[in-house]
Amino acid sequence: MSHLRDKKDVEYIRETSDKTLDLMSVYNVVPSPSNYQVWYDYTCEENMSLNKAIDDMIRKKKSFTSKVCNNLYERFFSSDQEQNAVAQAGQGIQSELTKIAKAVCEINKGTADYGKSLNESLHGMGDVPGSEELKTIISGLLTDSTDFTNKNNSAQIQLKESAKTVQKLQTTLETVRQESLTDMLTNIGNRKSFEENLNQAIKNATKKDNELCLIIGDIDHFKKFNDKWGHHVGDQVLKAVAHSMKTRVGEAGTTARYGGEEFVILLSGLSMDMAQNLTDTIRLSISGRSMKRKSTGESIGKITCSFGIAKFRPGEHRNDFLERADAALYRSKANGRNRITLEGDSSSNVVQVA
Repeated sequence: MSHLRDKKDVEYIRETSDKTLDLMSVYNVVPSPSNYQVWYDYTCEENMSLNKAIDDMIRKKKSFTSKVCNNLYERFFSSDQEQNAVAQAGQGIQSELTKIAKAVCEINKGTADYGKSLNESLHGMGDVPGSEELKTIISGLLTDSTDFTNKNNSAQIQLKESAKTVQKLQTTLETVRQESLTDMLTNIGNRKSFEENLNQAIKNATKKDNELCLIIGDIDHFKKFNDKWGHHVGDQVLKAVAHSMKTRVGEAGTTARYGGEEFVILLSGLSMDMAQNLTDTIRLSISGRSMKRKSTGESIGKITCSFGIAKFRPGEHRNDFLERADAALYRSKANGRNRITLEGDSSSNVVQVA
């Protein structure tokens, strides 16, 4: 069985590699290692953000120059690899320092026992005739043993301090990583965070046979709103919507800003009905708010959102999962906005609230 699986893996890699090189040839991409990594991942369709970026460029008929390709690699691969490498190195160094400190401690214990035995032997000799020369030798050994123990104690202290420094560096790195997964405007997860959570949620749903629902929400007429009131007020709206979603989702799932005025919510272990009920609570909380301009107190009217919901189907590709939720959102928009549509429904499930 293992041999067959390995053979299939090799066949898949070979097939994917061929497709990758074909695509690079079609779009005149130089087959450098970094470019190959970008286009191999694009062919695998494992990174939704990468695929969307390249698809948008293809649709706009942009050229994949060396500068463009380098930007793609830096954007989607370079920083992640460096962070992961530093994190793994930090963990490895800390582990080795702990081992060394433990070994030094054991040596010190043995040396202390050795010194104790020498000291007992020295005092046990008393004034035995002819023992003076032997006492001198033992005293020298005892002094050397004490010096060795003191040096080891100093080394052990230094090792513990080094371990603390490495721990602080790892904590700092984790803080930077969390910042890289957070949308700075709304203070919820960003698109990268969503993709990580989606991958993990799909793995958990597959392994534990749990239900998994994906909700995509979009602020209605946001462009017109921005054009009328300006981007500063638009930012206020994005923050308010994100807060309503995050507060009401709570521990039931994860919330992220997918891009622009679009948000995504992952709910693990909740049925479609439960997901719909929670989404309606979010929808009503948003549409029930009266937004005001902070600088003047002027009313800017009510904000509404449209939603689409899809349920994960075991074995499907995550892009198909996302597309079904996105199609449901599109139908909510087409049917009047400020409503929820479940995947497969031709009409919205929630009528617009006056």
